[in-house]
Amino acid sequence: MSLVKEAPTLERQARRKRNGQMRIPYDAIWGGEIRDGSPPLASDTHIELTHRRWSPERVLQGEMQSCKVVSEMVMNGQIEKFLDDALEIELRQAVSEMITTSQGSMDLLEKVRIDVDFGLAEVPLLYGPIYETVPGPFPGGVVQINENTLQGNVIFLEKFEGGEIVFGTIQKGVPATAPITTYAAGFEWTEDMIEFDRTWDITLNNRAFGRSYNYLLNHLHLSPIIAFSYAGDNLTAADATGATTQEKTLKTFQNAYKTAVLDTPQRTPSVILANEADRFQIEDALLTPVLDANGRPLARVPVDTIIYYNGATVTNGVKSYVYPGVTAGTCYFIFPKQRFKELVHHDLRIDIGPEDISRLIEGQQVGRTRRGLYADLDDSVQKITLPV
Repeated sequence: MSLVKEAPTLERQARRKRNGQMRIPYDAIWGGEIRDGSPPLASDTHIELTHRRWSPERVLQGEMQSCKVVSEMVMNGQIEKFLDDALEIELRQAVSEMITTSQGSMDLLEKVRIDVDFGLAEVPLLYGPIYETVPGPFPGGVVQINENTLQGNVIFLEKFEGGEIVFGTIQKGVPATAPITTYAAGFEWTEDMIEFDRTWDITLNNRAFGRSYNYLLNHLHLSPIIAFSYAGDNLTAADATGATTQEKTLKTFQNAYKTAVLDTPQRTPSVILANEADRFQIEDALLTPVLDANGRPLARVPVDTIIYYNGATVTNGVKSYVYPGVTAGTCYFIFPKQRFKELVHHDLRIDIGPEDISRLIEGQQVGRTRRGLYADLDDSVQKITLPV
């Protein structure tokens, strides 16, 4: 409780923009005294919480192009590598005191930002090569995505003297809508936790927000691909004509590639989504030379990125939440970007609220994001059954 009735708090002073930025005024109260002759302060001083985009674990040079391999399992062992420049900030006073003090509020905001970044680093984002990000805001909470917003067509013809040019058209299709959904999570800590639990620190909350956020994003963007019911030309069975598993696997991907590029509309797959257990079989067939029975190399399949995703299980109290991964023995050959849209109304926002003395609650912390997605799976994905 503040002794000054109108003491500024982080919640009162913060101003949020539509793009998700949180701004805190920098003045004599929040940033120290401003004396005569002091240089003007920037009006847009703010700290922004955005999710981390990870680089691939390695890039393999092939005959036709480089192949990026992204794997949550391997990236988990490289957390420290990506945080070499990050600094730990320790709290020098209670959280409740920091909310109502000038420098304390800035220190707390910076600590939350850095701790969340550590949590984000523990769970790499995997869907980046598949989706194109469309930043918000999206007023109304629903985004209308006509098929005609995804592609325009025009043709160049010879221009004759006195003649007119032929104007392009927008590709027609069935309108679709993508709702913007709010996802939220929170923590609260009690007076008893502060009095008796020496293992608790707000750092645990912040890192949990980061981990859970990236778990959510991977699930939201990859689960539609995994759960969809594919049929007809979107299915490729295992090829059984090769002499070895390596040759059968390569021929299976060749068949999938040919089916996709000959489909209407044409889709040229370049990203593979698979289970970690199938890593060696896939990479042995696609990233190393494969010889036929006469010792001649078989044609390679052009692949830009291989993503391995086995899902995740997050336990909250006594309840466990399962994010399903790719089933072993199957994989997905994907035509990325053009018909995959990530709609970000705003990224992760985290606020710390006041105490509730009636319940001995010392503070609450709430994180939320608002986002949606669009995925045209029929015209973008080839589901493959791997040979055994």
